Amino acid sequence: MSESKTNGGLPAGRPLKILAFVGSPRNEESWTWKIMVRIEEQMQAIQPTEVEYIFLKKVSVPYCDGCLTCVSIGESSCPEFATIGPIAAKMDAADGLILGAPVHTFAVTGLMKNFVEYFMYKRNRPSFFGKKAVVTATASGGGHTQVLDFLEGTATAWGCDVVTRLGISSAQMRKPAYVEKVDACVREVAESFINEINKGELGSPKFGALMNFRAMQNMTRNQKDSVNYKFWKERNWLDKEFYTDVPINPWARMMAGYIARKMRRGIRKGNAKPYR
Repeated sequence: MSESKTNGGLPAGRPLKILAFVGSPRNEESWTWKIMVRIEEQMQAIQPTEVEYIFLKKVSVPYCDGCLTCVSIGESSCPEFATIGPIAAKMDAADGLILGAPVHTFAVTGLMKNFVEYFMYKRNRPSFFGKKAVVTATASGGGHTQVLDFLEGTATAWGCDVVTRLGISSAQMRKPAYVEKVDACVREVAESFINEINKGELGSPKFGALMNFRAMQNMTRNQKDSVNYKFWKERNWLDKEFYTDVPINPWARMMAGYIARKMRRGIRKGNAKPYR
């Protein structure tokens, strides 16, 4: 007998399974973790939820040296696959992901940046379509937008639908009025996250995601003997407008197609210029 399902396709009665990545070197002492716990508590108040926290400092992988064997040969060829592989399997099995990091020198932490380098192959061969994600950033001062943009762009490139994002000022968390505002935002994040997971629908891409797809498409077309080419060809992505058959804003589609054609002409003519 098959399991009964919720509207989103989840087994009825099963808790939501969330995998949360803590990109702070301060682990449980960090506001990155503390804000995730607040989100978990609000989710638990709505629907049974299990959150597994991956503390990136405790994962302790060495610096990625950019060998790109994960891209050119396959992810199992990564020297750190014994560590990265099981984490990737947990990401596959989760209903949703949370990516969080503090702001260090107005950018994402080196800890988080190094970790996502090991998933470069997911940018080339994305697979998390329909998986929902939330991104968070904490800072005593500013820089939230840069970190949130990086985390959202990363999750989107993997195929996730980023439901929402939240940045907080840790320096303000001593003030009751500010904490009240944060808690209100946390409730909204939790509600949106659960609603989107339960709906289980694919999200329409933003313009940046469309352009990322077109850039990867152009690159992959010129790699005919690669793992990427085979992956894309099997999924008929080489001649599509996006990875999934979701509605695309007509203006965004037209602009992405125009820019992609210019990119192809530049590649063909070899007239790309250095960045200045």
